[in-house]
Amino acid sequence: MEPKKFWVRGFKSLRDVVIEFPTRLTVVIGPSGSGKTALAEAFDALRRGRFYENAAVGIEVWHEDCRVAYEVGGDKKAMVANCGADEAEEVVRAFLNSVAVIRDINWKAVRSLQPVAKEALLLPDASNFIPFLYTAAGGVVPEPLIEALRYVFPSISDMWFVDDGDMLVLKLAAENGVTLTQATMPSGVLKTLILETALMMRPTMVVVDEFENSLDPEAQQFLMDELRSRGVYAVLSTNSETVLDYVKTPQEVVVLRLVNGRTRAWRLGGEVEEMLKRHKLTLSELIYSGLLEPPVF
Repeated sequence: MEPKKFWVRGFKSLRDVVIEFPTRLTVVIGPSGSGKTALAEAFDALRRGRFYENAAVGIEVWHEDCRVAYEVGGDKKAMVANCGADEAEEVVRAFLNSVAVIRDINWKAVRSLQPVAKEALLLPDASNFIPFLYTAAGGVVPEPLIEALRYVFPSISDMWFVDDGDMLVLKLAAENGVTLTQATMPSGVLKTLILETALMMRPTMVVVDEFENSLDPEAQQFLMDELRSRGVYAVLSTNSETVLDYVKTPQEVVVLRLVNGRTRAWRLGGEVEEMLKRHKLTLSELIYSGLLEPPVF
């Protein structure tokens, strides 16, 4: 399944914003208040099937020969497709049920003791992350998950659950015999775990607001490479210049700008590569230099 286009109308500063997906990884950057967090909220609303009154959010999804445009406004839904209604509905349902949205992580809940419970869906704030991982992994932390953590945090040797029948504790063994629980794990370790677990569920799309928060540059680069290698569509919003310099091509970047209180979005094109060579700048230097002129809106 391939998302081709996502749009938002009438929501906060996103009066009429369209983002297309010529690349699987999309990094969204813009100043504070330009609509990055609002985009993540809109993706979450689309997944849940309910949006604000007088606003609309939609997505175009292609699956084989079936092309579906699906939109949510308030509690109303609309669909246009070139295939049968049942097939179109199944395409949309399968796509949206596998979208993972991660925003505004509730660190207090993540670090707290969690009850032993079945959690089939990771909440956007990751507050149910520990029982979600426990459910998804069948009570045993998968070795590929531990290996991924070791790549960024070489001191980690093992990770396991302690289940006393009522409460869950996730334990991590580090160097020098140190054992950490979720209450004492660094935020970067936990966020890497959250993102890797989301990928383990083979989502159709991953949307992460403020991607760089709690992640050092090495972890950012590793996770971006992980997203590419898994073949998943991903939308990462960021305020970080570092993230920009880990993109493979300028076409992976969407720039947001406020124009008269309205968010305007444009995806960088091939001409930016020529500018980078001509000025001998990194992508982040070019974007913040003022040399990059946005299209006329």
